[in-house]
Amino acid sequence: MMDINAKKILLEKGLATEEQILKAKKLSEDTKIPLLEAVKQLKFATSIDITKSLAESFFLEFVDLSKLTIPQEALDLVPESAAKKHQIIPLEKNGHTLKIGLCEPPDLTTLDNLRFILGTDLECALVDPDSIKTAYNQYHAHSEGGQTGLSMDNLLEGIGGGGKDLDDIQIVDEAFPQTEDNEDEAPIIRLVMHIISEAVKSHASDIHIEPLSNKIRIRYRIDGVCNEVNSLPKQIQGAVISRLKIMSHIDITEKRKPQDGRISLRIDDKPLDLRVSTIPVSNGESIVMRLLEKESIMVKLIKMGFHEEDFERFSATIRRPNGILLVTGPTGSGKTTTLYASLNELNTPDKKIITVENPIEYDLKGVNQCEVNEPAGLTFAAILRSILRQDPNIVIVGEIRDVETAEIAIAAALTGHFILSTLHTNDAPSAITRLVDMGTKPYLIASSLLGVLAQRLVRAICPSCIEPFKYSEKQLIEVGINPEKTANHTFYKGKGCNDCSGSGYKGRMGLYELMLLNNEMKDLIYKNESREKLKEAASRFGMKTLREDGVRKVMDGKTTIEEVLRVAGAG
Repeated sequence: MMDINAKKILLEKGLATEEQILKAKKLSEDTKIPLLEAVKQLKFATSIDITKSLAESFFLEFVDLSKLTIPQEALDLVPESAAKKHQIIPLEKNGHTLKIGLCEPPDLTTLDNLRFILGTDLECALVDPDSIKTAYNQYHAHSEGGQTGLSMDNLLEGIGGGGKDLDDIQIVDEAFPQTEDNEDEAPIIRLVMHIISEAVKSHASDIHIEPLSNKIRIRYRIDGVCNEVNSLPKQIQGAVISRLKIMSHIDITEKRKPQDGRISLRIDDKPLDLRVSTIPVSNGESIVMRLLEKESIMVKLIKMGFHEEDFERFSATIRRPNGILLVTGPTGSGKTTTLYASLNELNTPDKKIITVENPIEYDLKGVNQCEVNEPAGLTFAAILRSILRQDPNIVIVGEIRDVETAEIAIAAALTGHFILSTLHTNDAPSAITRLVDMGTKPYLIASSLLGVLAQRLVRAICPSCIEPFKYSEKQLIEVGINPEKTANHTFYKGKGCNDCSGSGYKGRMGLYELMLLNNEMKDLIYKNESREKLKEAASRFGMKTLREDGVRKVMDGKTTIEEVLRVAGAG
């Protein structure tokens, strides 16, 4: 895009004072955003006023998208991928010229590239950046699998047009060609694919399909929070559930027992696996699908949000030749991601790595993966006992659930193996008391355990709408921040924008509580001391609690006090 003398425009048009520009420049440097964006976030000028001033300065027309109806012939001339990449929207077609809306004044190189891509002469106008995404979503349906996507309303109209109750329709797999006998099923197939593809587009981790008394509720879990995105008519409940069961390769006739399955798809040329779980509920069967994207699990350990000191300590621990390292936290706290990120660091040709998982969620190159199958007698303990004969260097145990698994893992650690595993506890010191409660002998824990990493996931502030925010003294004290010592500190929050669907958050990061054992702590474990004494000793030797790590991330402008309190509490 063209170089813009933002300060000159702001002053000439009376949009900001010199003092306000200095404040905006500081925010721009702190958050790595353009000066004009900083001015908008500080609310010195509106997005529309800035865009109008840019249009005047560069002798371009300003177009208000909210007052414009874009003809379909213009929309058809611009591929969705090109529109998103270049942040443009077609406005109208005049003979051989296409009028397009841009967020910034273009330079000659950009115009030449766009003319080449679109194959037509161009006339340019400026549009408000905050409205371009809303307008584009309004006019364009999402395309998936090479077929033109439809809105939920369009799909439901197509289903309703058949004039029959789709509970009675037998849904067939997409692998079978459509015939006259099953042509009414195509809308259900497209509807299910639409639900999945929209979840991928929204970066959801889970899809919840929940039958209520009068409708089917569709919810996506995005950044750890459930959001209701749509609802479906009750009369198509059976058809939707049957379609998903067929895709998951599970029994469509069984409606009284929980079932598990798996779906493999390609969305926008990317492989996607969905882990499917069904359970009978009062109004039918509830289905939850966990989206497993290979790219999301191949994250580097350094990108996971560790504080520098904790990262160095954790990295050194996973490279120990033997011992046990536990990762703890509730379901959905990112334990599996931490295990796999650790594996990415350790997976080299000179090491043999074996995992015991329930189920295997991701295929890992160069790693021997075993899946638990309890009906067949393949429990965590049974598999672990067998794989130790395979001479592994590193063993990943999906979860320690009982004393038998714990003691086999300890025996492996004492005989020269490095063991990584998970445990369900609220904090790091509680892992010790949990193992003792299972029946594990304290002296075995003390002699084999290297450390415990407790973790949670918090939502990160959206980088597109981050702005300075002033917390009250009460809020600061509640999370453990001294208001007097931070009187001159700038805190941040997201105000909500199109990129984050108005939430102010986009993406997640970890909060970590790393407790590494030294001789004094091992003595406490050997004496079976309380969790409180273990926590006190760990804190003396450098452990930061989940809340304290959250405070560090609040101070760094990465998340908010509300998020830290939501996941780690005020204690």
